[in-house]
Amino acid sequence: MIKNKSYTKEVNKMVTYDLVIKSGKVVSSQGVFEAHIFVLDGKIARISRVLDTENAERTLDASGLLVFPGFIDSHVHFRDPGLTHKEDFESGTKSAAAGGVTCVFDMPTTKPVVTNANLFSEKLSIVSSKAYVDFALYGAAGSENVQEVEALARAGAIAFKSYTVSPPAERISEYAGALATTTSAIYEAMEAVSKTGLVHSFHAEDDGIVQLFTKRLQSQGRRDALAHAESRPAFAEAIAVSNVIRIAKELHAKIHIVHVSTKQALEVIRAAKSQGVKVSCETCPQYLFFTKQALQKFGPYAKFNPPARDEQDVSALLDALLDDTVDIVVSDHAPHAKHEKDQGYEDIWKAPPGVVGVELRFPLLFTLSQRLGLSYTALAKKLSTNVAKIFGLQQKKGDIMVGLDADFAIVDPKEEWVVKGEELHTKAKENVLYHGMKLIGKVKHTVVRGKPVYEEGVGFEKNGRFVRI
Repeated sequence: MIKNKSYTKEVNKMVTYDLVIKSGKVVSSQGVFEAHIFVLDGKIARISRVLDTENAERTLDASGLLVFPGFIDSHVHFRDPGLTHKEDFESGTKSAAAGGVTCVFDMPTTKPVVTNANLFSEKLSIVSSKAYVDFALYGAAGSENVQEVEALARAGAIAFKSYTVSPPAERISEYAGALATTTSAIYEAMEAVSKTGLVHSFHAEDDGIVQLFTKRLQSQGRRDALAHAESRPAFAEAIAVSNVIRIAKELHAKIHIVHVSTKQALEVIRAAKSQGVKVSCETCPQYLFFTKQALQKFGPYAKFNPPARDEQDVSALLDALLDDTVDIVVSDHAPHAKHEKDQGYEDIWKAPPGVVGVELRFPLLFTLSQRLGLSYTALAKKLSTNVAKIFGLQQKKGDIMVGLDADFAIVDPKEEWVVKGEELHTKAKENVLYHGMKLIGKVKHTVVRGKPVYEEGVGFEKNGRFVRI
């Protein structure tokens, strides 16, 4: 419930607000309440139960709708620069806007990989004019560029990413500079990142186990889709997570485990949190909606890393959402061209891993929340508030409070609809794993710093800006 004393101030009748969102049901960290939101200079200026003025450049009527804090997707691969046949920053952020996402964090594994400050600045100059929504950029941290980490942080990296597992030899160039596949390399990279005070994110699978299992399966002539899941067993994730956490404990480092997929890894993370280790983690819709049997049904379109797991893992992830072991849910939006994915029908090893999802993350989670009993406030935390806190943006974004950026996702909680891949805004719309799925909850408006960037049935407008801590 709104406390007028802390949320409102004396109304200046001469003020012309940039935007007034009236009559919506506001979802914030303090609960859910009916209110009107007044926006000035890109910030939330007032929140009030009383509509004491409509003196504004624009008014949005949110009657019957939920007003969430703009969603933050801290794990996307928009492929720009160098791989723009798969996606680019314009199509990626447009897709984000249609999904209620007001800020994205783009991973460093573009081409070239963002391994130093000069490459960071070059990427920033390339993507800035293309962004519909706000964005932050990751830097890479691996065995080859530890000496560049400090400069990357000064250049504005939001966080750092390391992979503890190698890709196939033909794709090494896509990850060069972000690989830390030995214990010593992990330690050295984490040591460098910890000195910056930024979050160090890890794709955690044990390289030796994955390489061993892959070689065994390939030597047996296995090229079927299910071989992909078998090449990356659940315990390989748990080993890597344990290793990373142990090193983080020694260094007092702040780490984040990306796309957690297994019960075993969750048990390790839960124990580490109870011991005071500074570790957070995420999962993705693909691990909540699918098991490894999806590979048999959808072939290469269901190939992603880590792979989908067993029912017990899905169940453990759902429990971890409810008990807050899983801090956030991201998309890991990783698009590929159709012809690239289609190579996997005859030989699964040839298909690149990844699924699209930035536009569908909210409706997928909203639909799931109805079954789980996850509250609107808890959902907002998983999709926005906790993201901002983990990565140090809580003074700017992640909630609906006076003084924060006026970022909103305005949604119809009752609308049921069916996903049609061809209607999405990603370049990889032919590869949508969720095509034909019936969902509930539809984004109607997306607002970035007080400016509507998406309105269903009307269109888009760019308002993206680079965000740094």
